[in-house]
Amino acid sequence: MSGPDIAVIGFACRFPGAEDVWRYWSNIEAGRVSITTLTRDELLRTGVPESEVDDQWYVPSRGRIDGAGYFDADFFGITPKDAALMDPQHRLLLQTAWEALETAGLTTNRPFGRVGVFAGSGFGHYLVESVLKDPDVAGSHGLLAAVLGNEKDHLAAKIAYRLDLGGPAVTVQTACSTSLVAVHLARQSLLAGDADVVLAGGVSVPYPQDTGYLYEPGGVLSPDGGCRPFDATAAGTVPGGGVGMVVLKRLDDAVRDGDLVYAVVKGSAINNDGGAKAGYTAPGVRGQLDVLSRAYANAAVAPETIGYIEAHGTATEVGDAIELAALTEVFGGRDRPCSLGSVKANVGHLDAAAGVAGFIKAVLALYFERIPPMAGLTRPRAEIADGTTFTLDRRARKWTDSRTRRAAVSAFGLGGTNAHVVLEEAPARAGLAPRPRQATAVLPVSARTEAELEAAKARLAAHLRTANDVSVHDVALTLQSHRRPFPYRHAVAAEDVPSAVARLADPPGGPAVKRPSLVFLFPGQGSEYAGMSAEPYAGQPSFRSDVDRCAEAAADILGFDLREVLLDPGAPAERVHRTDVAQPALLVHEYALGRLLVSWGVRPATLIGHSAGEYAAACLAGELDIEDALHLVALRGSLMQAAPPGRMLAALTGEAVARHQAGEIGGLDLAAVNGTDNVVLSGTEQAIDELRTRFDRLGVRHRMLPARRAFHSRMMAGAADGLRRAPAAARGRSRRIDVVSGLDGTLLPRGARRDAGYWAEQVLAPVRFLEALRTGLATANPVLVEVGPGKALTAAARALPEARDAAKIAVQPGRSSPVVAAAGALWAAGVNVRWDDVRQSVAGRIPLPTYPFARNEYWLRKPAPEPAPPPSPAGPVPESEPVLAQVIEVWLDLLGTAGVRPGSNFFDLGGESLLFVRMVARLQRRFGVPLDVDALAATPTPAAIAAVITAAPERD
Repeated sequence: MSGPDIAVIGFACRFPGAEDVWRYWSNIEAGRVSITTLTRDELLRTGVPESEVDDQWYVPSRGRIDGAGYFDADFFGITPKDAALMDPQHRLLLQTAWEALETAGLTTNRPFGRVGVFAGSGFGHYLVESVLKDPDVAGSHGLLAAVLGNEKDHLAAKIAYRLDLGGPAVTVQTACSTSLVAVHLARQSLLAGDADVVLAGGVSVPYPQDTGYLYEPGGVLSPDGGCRPFDATAAGTVPGGGVGMVVLKRLDDAVRDGDLVYAVVKGSAINNDGGAKAGYTAPGVRGQLDVLSRAYANAAVAPETIGYIEAHGTATEVGDAIELAALTEVFGGRDRPCSLGSVKANVGHLDAAAGVAGFIKAVLALYFERIPPMAGLTRPRAEIADGTTFTLDRRARKWTDSRTRRAAVSAFGLGGTNAHVVLEEAPARAGLAPRPRQATAVLPVSARTEAELEAAKARLAAHLRTANDVSVHDVALTLQSHRRPFPYRHAVAAEDVPSAVARLADPPGGPAVKRPSLVFLFPGQGSEYAGMSAEPYAGQPSFRSDVDRCAEAAADILGFDLREVLLDPGAPAERVHRTDVAQPALLVHEYALGRLLVSWGVRPATLIGHSAGEYAAACLAGELDIEDALHLVALRGSLMQAAPPGRMLAALTGEAVARHQAGEIGGLDLAAVNGTDNVVLSGTEQAIDELRTRFDRLGVRHRMLPARRAFHSRMMAGAADGLRRAPAAARGRSRRIDVVSGLDGTLLPRGARRDAGYWAEQVLAPVRFLEALRTGLATANPVLVEVGPGKALTAAARALPEARDAAKIAVQPGRSSPVVAAAGALWAAGVNVRWDDVRQSVAGRIPLPTYPFARNEYWLRKPAPEPAPPPSPAGPVPESEPVLAQVIEVWLDLLGTAGVRPGSNFFDLGGESLLFVRMVARLQRRFGVPLDVDALAATPTPAAIAAVITAAPERD
């Protein structure tokens, strides 16, 4: 089937000498041979008989991959017991499938249409050498579980199940051509509309892995452990292991979705040699010639336009000769030679993974515009020694071509199933729409555990240290929009790559809050400073629009432009702190900042304003129009500025001590209660001076506030009278968001409207921030967000025991961090941030390291003896206790985990329905009682099941 082009948008691999795609390419480009020569001790430890190791024909060489037994079972919800039963090939392919999807940006929680899987694996050595030899498998696991964990039939479907992929899941088995045939079938599935995205690849890892082989003269294996395709000195191939997966998508869809396209599949073909060859295992020139011709016809591409061929190239005499004969027939008569290569020279013959290894190599050659060398080349075979049709490169070179770069990949399976795929370089990426330049980028990193988060940070930092010409904004976009968020999170704000690397070393703040309830805190006068809006004004269009709109509306009221103090860091401090300037400036800043956060998807559940901050809270709640609020705050500020001079003192003491001292001195009022030992008093300058003297004598820490008026005291009586008569104060509406009153710290009823009397009383009465904060903290999973220029309110919250576990985030644009840093902090706390709205810089997706899976090993072994149960506590032992202990024992055996408690949920521990049925059956046999599976599944804990067994009348 021919049709639209197919894009390669992601890939992942583990091949000899390479744990990822980029190290794989580095090895290829350097011409590095990654075939391992095993020591005698290594072979004996693996279990190779000594007589075989010492045989003169034994070749201790193999293309092996490091850590083939490592697997992160928890990540995929697989119990340790089931993981130990799984063929390591299945485990590796599952992890590699995730990594490939991650490089393609398809592991987020957004829908991506139907995603299919076409993949195959090598021979199931683990089933033969371990599973079937374990005498406990039938009783402990069950034969069906052994089949599901090892049979090839379940390879692709298992990936679809574990990754929740709804497209076709097809296991492909054509021996050495398996994974390239999988690519062809994946392409056909996309063209037929069966899937929107497809994973394709294969795996082949023997068990045990650290073995060599007995050389047989005249056979296909190399006598010296070297694999030299198309070389005059070639004498055979070397077995190897590896795993690779690629992600394919229709090119039009990929371009539409902004995917990073590494290369394009133009066409492909598969066939079989049939019987026209020397034997079943022999290659056939007629079949290869046919598959090549049909692939180019399918691609509508002339063979002479191909600049590089990744051949099957086994380094066997017959295999290489027949492959060259077919290639020469198709490519002969060219005006310039075509480069020829085979990755088997680097890694050996990877069996079912061989095709995808060559495919990824060819894709990378196109992506990097480099012709890779033939590793270990001595001299070309006679057929190509003249270099007229094909050349073998000794060193990597720049792929210069006036035409579109094209490559092709071959894989020929034992038994005659052949595949050939035609590739083309990716189209130039479309230009990105210009956006305002944002100085700072936010890099979010997450993982399932704290240890894996540290590993993810270290892996990203290591990658960025060696990355060339990388934009920190591209890194940010890739992490923000194309990685799945996990519970343990860390975010850094950085201006460039070096600063990002440095800040990735900072410790994380802990796990994210589940379903966080956001409490916005709006500070009052005293937190303002010159130029407090400058940074978000420059980088955030929506913030700038709100500030401009408010400043223009306020200019007619105030007689000056608030932007003079909001945007100018050089504005005189005495002007900034004037009450009639500071309060309207704070309103505009906090209102615009609150709306900016909401535009990022940061939606508060509760709003708390401190003094003048209550006006910004009222606006964000929908209670006041911003125009009415500007009139009120302008009036409030001017009336308070006109009040008699006074001072304010903050002290670290309790309300009772503060009231007592105020009563003794006179002329003082309690202005605010910000904490259990954090108060503010207001009064005449003389009274405040006397209070300072007393506090010094008592050892009470205190500090003068910059205000030159005694806010929230009897000295504000004139201001209160003026506010009672303000028409705008009477135009309040119902609130859309819960608001906590600063007068008494209680939650205001949604339908109740605050009238002019409230706003008048608000300038006289003390601010009950402590009570208000406690009300806000009473919500489930609170996250405190200070929406203003300071961090005094979140600092006050830190002193409260009730707030110990609540995340506390101060949005402080321009002072210690840019406003986008708050988005990172909110995301790290568990808030779902709309990164596309936060990001205001041109950026594109780039390749970055994938998830750092836990490196755990799971193998079938004799179970260790169970530890003795802990002594029972004093008191009578419940009648069901012996039964409970036995139920737990069965669970431990089936689940293979030590974390079973009486209240543990079977399914939360990773158990599945099939295993639950087996568990119930085992308990029925042990206790001789009938048990209802469905009934037990309703409360699947050891304690509940033990109670049912104990109560059963038929119990033996």
